[in-house]
Amino acid sequence: MNKIFIISALTLTLVACGSHRAPPYEKDKRPEDREQYSGIEGVIQQQKDQTYLNNQARMAKCQDSRLDLVDAEAEGDINMIRQVKARVQKNCVIEK
Repeated sequence: MNKIFIISALTLTLVACGSHRAPPYEKDKRPEDREQYSGIEGVIQQQKDQTYLNNQARMAKCQDSRLDLVDAEAEGDINMIRQVKARVQKNCVIEK
């Protein structure tokens, strides 16, 4: 009788543990807000989110550099224009 009870308890425990799996990632959140990833699908999504976030940061740097260039050109400071143009070329690289 005890063996049947123990086997039943173990079986129920295994079934209960197997039925609760975390989602691969938080689908209802934006990439900026996601914190939990699990499994292969989660790792793949994490890589996509990281690429997206890196691209967003690069685009922001590019835009800031271009705005700085407009300011430098408005001031007419040749040295500053050269420096900012170099920064624009560095930050606004178009990858193919």
